[in-house]
Formats: sequence, structure tokens, C-alpha cells
Amino acid sequence: MFNKKVVLAVPMILAVLVLFWGAGCRPADKEIEEVKSEINEEQVGNNEQVILNDRGILVGQIDSQSVEIEIDGHLKVFGFDKEIAINEISDGSKIAFSYRDDQDRPVLISIEIINSHLKGEGIYIGLLDSRSVEIEFDGQPKAFSLDREVVVDDLLEGSLVAFTYEEGLYRPLLLSIEVIEEPAGAVRGELKGEGILIGKSDAHSVEIERQRAFVLDENVKVDDIEDGSLVAFTFTETGQRAVLNSIEAVDQPLEGEFMHGKLIGQIDSQSVKIEYSQVFALGRGLNIDNIKDNSRIIFTYRIDLHRPELTSVIVP
Repeated sequence: MFNKKVVLAVPMILAVLVLFWGAGCRPADKEIEEVKSEINEEQVGNNEQVILNDRGILVGQIDSQSVEIEIDGHLKVFGFDKEIAINEISDGSKIAFSYRDDQDRPVLISIEIINSHLKGEGIYIGLLDSRSVEIEFDGQPKAFSLDREVVVDDLLEGSLVAFTYEEGLYRPLLLSIEVIEEPAGAVRGELKGEGILIGKSDAHSVEIERQRAFVLDENVKVDDIEDGSLVAFTFTETGQRAVLNSIEAVDQPLEGEFMHGKLIGQIDSQSVKIEYSQVFALGRGLNIDNIKDNSRIIFTYRIDLHRPELTSVIVP
């Protein structure tokens, strides 16, 4: 026969085991979950404080609180703290920067230009638009954007120049330029142009059709003028630059000291291109009888009180 004490002890042992499992194992699982939660919270907190460093090219501001930077060929948007002087760095500059990777977007906390100035020599070809020029460099024409402080108004086309620059996002940025040697036979005060010879206006003057870039004076706006419109305008010439002093769309030519032409369109926010005809006086001893009407020509001229005076004309 079985001992009754042994029979009674078996259920008691089972009950103790059940209580041990319920009271011991479950709290351990709960404790593990609490530890995991604390680790996750700590990781989130740490991520917000991590400072990262990188290099890239400043593309430019998107709005008052964000900029775009090219990193290894990819564009990325960053916010920036109020202390960051983004306005002091030219678009296209190479930069080194630090940022914190916030949940919404990365935020710049420091930025500096990487000093990577390069040097070159070449032949100055001329202005492309209000803020860029073309230089024959390593045997090929190359476009350069102008840094804010660089002025080329007094440079003669064809001059041998030395310059410094840095590579930019779209085109290299010209940081400085100086003349080594001006072209042989060049006369300071002479300007250069190209266009179509329409023909003689009279025995002492000719008409030339030109397409020309004009820099907008700070008070001149063209936003409300459609491309292709007939326009009346006035301008002044400073070195090789033509500055547009006024412009308006018209149905027919206006009387007075206005030039008239067709607005081709804006080149950038600071310049436009206009197609127009202009009368030039023939310089002393200049003969163009051997040049056919409607020929494409390259010419030099001087600014005169009444009308510009041609000093040379060639057919390229």
C-alpha cells in the first residue's frame, strides 16, 4: 500500500512549483522589457547629441532656414542655426561642416570654406553674362563665375591674364584676375562687338544688328515684359558691360533718345538679352565697301557724344 503522507505531498510539491513559476519567471520577463525600454530611450537621447562632420559643395539657400549641400554627387538639405553666416559663403564653394542629425532633418552647427585656390593663365575672351566670363584656358574656352569682389569692366578682350579660382558645383569660381599683357594694337577705350551688317545708312554711317547681353540697373525690372516683345530702352556702357537704365514694352517706336528692339529673354536674375539695330559712324579711313550686306562681322568701336564710331570691321 502507498503511504498516505507521500500521496498528500505530491500535490503540495506541484503547487509550490506552479507558484514558483508564476512568481519568479514573469517578473524576470517584465524586468527584461523595462531594461530594453531604458536602452532604447538612452539611444534616442544619444542620437540627438551626436555631432557629425562632412565635406561638400554649398549649392545655396532654399529659404531663410535651410540650405542645400552636394555630398559625393548627392544633394542633401540642412537646417542651420542662427549663428551660421551662410550669406558670407559663395554658392559653389567647397566647404567642411559639422551637423547634428535631428529627427526631422540634419542641422548645421558650423561651416567653413575649404581653401583650395588654384592658379591659371589664359586669354581673356570676355563677359558671358552679368556674373560670368570666358577665358581661354589650357587651349579651350572655359566659363568662370565671378566672385563678389571680382570686377572685369576694364579688362581688354584678348589680354593675357593670370587668375586664381576654385572648382564650383556648376562652373569654377574666379577669385582674382590681373592682366599680364594687353593685346598688340589694342587701344584702351575701344569696345568690341559682333553682329550682322545691315548696310549703309548714309555715306558716313552703317547699321548693325546685334544680340547683346545687358546688365539690369538695380531699379530696372523686366518680370512683366514677355519674351519677344518690342521694347524701348536706354543704356550706358561701362567698359565691356552695357547697363540697362530703362526698358518698357511698346506697340510702336517711341520718340526721343530710345533704342528699340526685341526682348529675347532673361539670362539670369541680373541680366537680359536684347536684339536690336544700332547706327555707327564710320571711323576716319575705314572702308567697308568690300563687305556684303547681311554679312556677320566682328568690329571695334569707340563711344562718341552723338553715336558710336567704328574703328575696325572684319568678316570672321
